Amino acid sequence: MANETYAINIAELVVYVILFPLATVVAFRHGFKKSSGWVYLGIFTAIRIASSALGIANYHNPTNQSNLVWYSILSGLAISPLLLASKGLLSRVNESCQSNLRIRIIRALSIPNLLALVLSIVGGTRLDSSNTSTQSQGKHLTQAGIIIFLVIFVLICAITILTWTSIGSIPGGEQRIFFAVLLALPFIFVRILYSILTDFLDNSTFRLFNGSAMVHLWMAIIEEIIVAIVYIAVGLTTSSVKGDRGPKQLQYQMVPV
Repeated sequence: MANETYAINIAELVVYVILFPLATVVAFRHGFKKSSGWVYLGIFTAIRIASSALGIANYHNPTNQSNLVWYSILSGLAISPLLLASKGLLSRVNESCQSNLRIRIIRALSIPNLLALVLSIVGGTRLDSSNTSTQSQGKHLTQAGIIIFLVIFVLICAITILTWTSIGSIPGGEQRIFFAVLLALPFIFVRILYSILTDFLDNSTFRLFNGSAMVHLWMAIIEEIIVAIVYIAVGLTTSSVKGDRGPKQLQYQMVPV
């Protein structure tokens, strides 16, 4: 089990060391505005580099509880930038068809995302406490965080369906972004489902530590890598937006594909 986890962490580190500079290129190419979503790809890949490095460090020094705590926290935090990237890309698509109401709803999702992020961090730090009551509080906080992430995901799915109704008024390049989000959503759902099962079930299979390494690989790690690759690929092949991000003043710099 430990050897499988170690090998997976090494492979994950290699993948994200490759993806991080590509995500950075995408962010520079499209801009670092948080509303655009591209910047979160760089944040996500950086988090994954750090978490896999901590997993490797834990293999070599299993008595270091700090590595375990931060590995657990970072593993859960990765959901946040994936959701933020998805909503950011949806925001850009809806700007292209001038759907102001959907844009406002999408941007408002940053608030519950931040709340879920804080709950996950605070809960993760308390899970390492020797006090049973504090551990219980930490568990409840992390459970609340993942539920909020699930609600955000459901709202993103609803907005995606509504956006589909305007597909005819969305420019071709922006449609590529829309279909990238559409493709990524099932993988993000499986990733969130894994966290829900891990946080709510007392099952040896669904445990971040000493659980099934293969289940973690196929329900979390692979899904994240696929989403990252899809978003980075569309970012490298889609037109960048110049000037004002307002829906009535979009200007596109066309890039051959």
